[in-house]
Amino acid sequence: MKKNRAFTKGTLRANYFYNFASQVLTLIIPLLTTPYLARVFHEEGNGQIAFANTIITYFTMFANLGFSTYGQREIAKYQDDDYNRTKVFCEVFLLRAIFTLISLILLVISTSVGIYGQKYNTLIFLFSIQVFAVLFDVNFFFQGQEDFKSIAIRTITLKLVCLACVFLFVRKSTDTWIYALIYSLSVLIANALMWPRLITRIIKIPYNNFDLRKHLKPSLIIFFPTLAATIYGSLDKLMIGYLCGNPDYENGCYNQALKLNQAMLVVVIVLNSIMIARNSHDYAVGNRTKVKEHINFSCNYVISLSTCIPLFIVVLAMIAGVVALSENLSSWYLGSGYKEVPILLNIMSTRFITSGLACVFGNELFISIGKEKYPTIAHIITAVTNLILNVYFISHWGAVGGAITTALSEFTDFAVLFLLACREEYVKPKSLLIMSLKPLVASVVMFMTVKWIDVTMRTSFFSFAICVCAGTTIYVCCLLLFKDTFANTIFAKYAKPYLLVIKRKAATIRKK
Repeated sequence: MKKNRAFTKGTLRANYFYNFASQVLTLIIPLLTTPYLARVFHEEGNGQIAFANTIITYFTMFANLGFSTYGQREIAKYQDDDYNRTKVFCEVFLLRAIFTLISLILLVISTSVGIYGQKYNTLIFLFSIQVFAVLFDVNFFFQGQEDFKSIAIRTITLKLVCLACVFLFVRKSTDTWIYALIYSLSVLIANALMWPRLITRIIKIPYNNFDLRKHLKPSLIIFFPTLAATIYGSLDKLMIGYLCGNPDYENGCYNQALKLNQAMLVVVIVLNSIMIARNSHDYAVGNRTKVKEHINFSCNYVISLSTCIPLFIVVLAMIAGVVALSENLSSWYLGSGYKEVPILLNIMSTRFITSGLACVFGNELFISIGKEKYPTIAHIITAVTNLILNVYFISHWGAVGGAITTALSEFTDFAVLFLLACREEYVKPKSLLIMSLKPLVASVVMFMTVKWIDVTMRTSFFSFAICVCAGTTIYVCCLLLFKDTFANTIFAKYAKPYLLVIKRKAATIRKK
């Protein structure tokens, strides 16, 4: 039984806008809260938060078990089929409810035996609300329907409320529990608010037709690369907590650098969730050519942006000397302390390219077309590499060693996925190399110009702002001059029409 309901999926442009708006806020809020929380909690408090939240990450991941990505892909296949769309949603929801319950039980048992340390128990308990919140997470349904507007509006509203609550109620170093409560409740409420809209999109179907088992294997296949990715993405904070002599301090520095790094990384991977649904649908209807076009566009997007971002991290380290600005930035942005943050930022900057392209090949491509085994292979290799390297690097160099390991692991993940994508003939090494040349040349020009400006100016926030503005302008102009595909596409669609309007108005004024 098929029934077309009144639903219009968002266009790629609209979905990008809504997702970008949401992700931009995800970028801005940490930039606003980080300096405040850095001064309130200091290194030790932030280190405790980082360690406790890392523990919860693993239980949240187990509760989800790959159902979000899998559910998004399956919902995308039935965008115009009410019955099958509802059936898939109900089956995935019930499966995730079972694993959420199991995850909560395991969390209670592991905490009660004291394997994490008594001082973290309160924070772990409060952060565990996020595990319970997984039960109400229905974002995968709206993502599969390519309805990113609903998600964006909800996300933006709740993040702003959360931001206000942090500044209102978090006042002193002992308020770590208040922060944990605000953060976790915001996740729970955000997920719950999507249900009224969801109910209007599904229909009543007989529960005796449900088949949960058929979803378990493909979800597990997606779960394993997620598990591996989570391991190498957060294992460093966990191992810093156990291997370092001063774990709270080291984790505090590491977490602050990581938050700044991930905030900027959001811009690079903003297309990811949009393209999963679009590629899943195109592949399901046999449009392989369209999938290739999307992958190449995403690669160009990542390369054009990410080659710019790391250079600004380098610039940060080179104003008034190789590391001077990084130290000054850490001083005026994070407050006193956090001495290791500058070098951590420099090391982590390599992730913008490697992690961005890994997301393109792993999620946008292989997950979308049902070849989850490839990301699984890549992430397992990466996780093993990360574990081995962490034991050595963290035990010798603490947080700096963790950053080095993360950078090497991200490169390993990208390299494996790239080789697999080449083997499947979705991308050609030569094409990717050619695609990279123009942004790289533009980056060199930008870097040299910004370096010259920096040397001639006095180190300050004002000089930093001028460097960023000048560097961005030069970089964009170079890409347009070199006729970069991504830059010219964006210019033609968004900037050129407005410039033509301005030109016509100017001509009219001159005639008068």
